[in-house]
Amino acid sequence: HTMSTQRLASNVGQICRIALPSYPGSGATWYVDGANGAVRVCLEESQATVAQQRDGSQVFSVIGEVAGDYELRFVLKRAWEREVRNSRRVVLQVRSLGGKSRAN
Repeated sequence: HTMSTQRLASNVGQICRIALPSYPGSGATWYVDGANGAVRVCLEESQATVAQQRDGSQVFSVIGEVAGDYELRFVLKRAWEREVRNSRRVVLQVRSLGGKSRAN
């Protein structure tokens, strides 16, 4: 399948949130693959446990510590399986504050 790409832009230290559709009944969970040291990715608490009875979403907060472009890959799979059911590529563009952008 083709991997869909999501583009995000943020400032250094700013929290971006990525919501990925989760299917609680399936036992599959999103994992982040290839996180860069300059980007912190944390799984936030899933939207209220009540909402999990229906199709919920897994929300990741992403914080870029250093200006630059980063590619993150999220994969949906069951912990005990190798098979990846779904994947999403996220390109995060982190800008430094104050407009002092380094020429890349």
